[in-house]
Amino acid sequence: MANFKTNGNSDGSKIGGTRCIALVGPYSSGKTSLLEAILFRTGKIPRQGRVDDGNSVGDASPEARANGMSIEMNAASIEFLGDTYTFIDCPGSVEFSQEADSILCMCDAAIVVCEADEKKTHALQLTLKKLDDLGLPRFIFVNKIDKTETRLREVLEFMQPASETPLVLRQIPIWEDNIATGFVDLALERAFVYREHAPSQVISISEVDKAREQGARFEMLEKLADFNDDLLEQLLSDIEPPRDKVFEDLSKELADGLITPVMFGSAENGNGILRLLKALRHEVPGIEATCDRMALEPVEGVATAQIVKTLYTAHGGKLSVARVLSGELAEGSTICGKADQTTRIAGLFALHGIETSKINKAVAGDLVALARLEGIETGETVSTEKVSGGKAAVEQLHDSVVMPGVFGLAISVADRKDEVKLTGSVAKLVEEDPSLSLNHDMGTHELVLWGQGEMHLRVALERLSGKFGIQVQSAPRQIAYKETISKSTSLRQRYKKQSGGHGQFGDVELEIKPLPRGSGFAFSDTITGGVVP
Repeated sequence: MANFKTNGNSDGSKIGGTRCIALVGPYSSGKTSLLEAILFRTGKIPRQGRVDDGNSVGDASPEARANGMSIEMNAASIEFLGDTYTFIDCPGSVEFSQEADSILCMCDAAIVVCEADEKKTHALQLTLKKLDDLGLPRFIFVNKIDKTETRLREVLEFMQPASETPLVLRQIPIWEDNIATGFVDLALERAFVYREHAPSQVISISEVDKAREQGARFEMLEKLADFNDDLLEQLLSDIEPPRDKVFEDLSKELADGLITPVMFGSAENGNGILRLLKALRHEVPGIEATCDRMALEPVEGVATAQIVKTLYTAHGGKLSVARVLSGELAEGSTICGKADQTTRIAGLFALHGIETSKINKAVAGDLVALARLEGIETGETVSTEKVSGGKAAVEQLHDSVVMPGVFGLAISVADRKDEVKLTGSVAKLVEEDPSLSLNHDMGTHELVLWGQGEMHLRVALERLSGKFGIQVQSAPRQIAYKETISKSTSLRQRYKKQSGGHGQFGDVELEIKPLPRGSGFAFSDTITGGVVP
């Protein structure tokens, strides 16, 4: 039997530091519910809330609850079997995808949450492509298994074209009357039956399920053997590989980005949560692997962190959410960003949804909020001052690509006394969400707020009202229609002035004609014949 009492890398060394895992996937797939189930199962919260009831940790902001969806990243940490994990719930709507883009680069792994529905698998393509580009290890968690009659093998066939790496099924469901009532763990070779909001119970494997388990386990081992010659030789020789060796291969090939393990369950009922957590515990690499992926070489005595989010709170002012990649940060530490500008950390805070709690220090792996970092923006790499002159000790690790605005609304304040306050408040919104932008249209003389869609801008206006107390009116922006010259024309004019002496004389012919589309404006002057007539 595999030993679940230790936690280590494939080489036997212990994985140190907090591991940071992003929850990503299509809108309404159950990411927030999965976070809630994890928090409840590990004792972090006393009862499991529901998104529909508006009492979940992941959707705690007024705007999220009003719209019934995640609109910003939410982080919460747990302790599980002696290890610390931070889970980051990322919005599923494409209009809020800037949040995930800033965060994924510094995570240790991701859980892609989806449903067993062929019609919804196309939404996974962008998510999996993004993870492939980042080289980020990932699991797929097929949620709502209790509400589907689609066979898991069919689900994998739908999903595989969206993934560059082979999907490796880690479990098979146990069916009763077309309802999944439990599962068989293919690596552990044990069967479990679901219990609502309680750990699954071990049961004996039936003869029917045993035959299915043996076939599915062999398929899993075959996929692992594609990257391991020793395992391939064992399979060809009909030698059963040791379970510890199987777990070692699963961990190594996940960390190397060679496979994508697939697990399933029901977040709403708390099913499949413990098996998922145990797989994460043994197979997700630590902060050292993330530093290698980001090409960070830690400098002894220097703390390095990546700013992934900026927040403005009603009472705490500016908070910069950062992942500590190396070293140790403490209140009062001096750090330096990309502009070589030094600033002092006024306070450190742990995150639990929208709530914060003060802490004394943060070490490599921790995700924390740093108070009042003036001049530091989302996406910057910061480090403790190391060299003379305040220059940062490390280079910038990751430049976030800001999504340009694709949908705009003309905005104005309901009360003119808020006009000055408006631009400052919108500037803070843009710091929180760089995919928002504000500009003054010179053609229509309107103030236009740009974003990723109608929902995106509606949430921004709700924040202006709720967070900054500014009532804003919005309207479709006007289009400045401009005409161009349609045909050629000319005008000749003479200028003559005689008041003694040589006098003044000019003969000018002005010719106006259209240019090819896109050529812009051109002005040229010529003297015909070399002399003025």
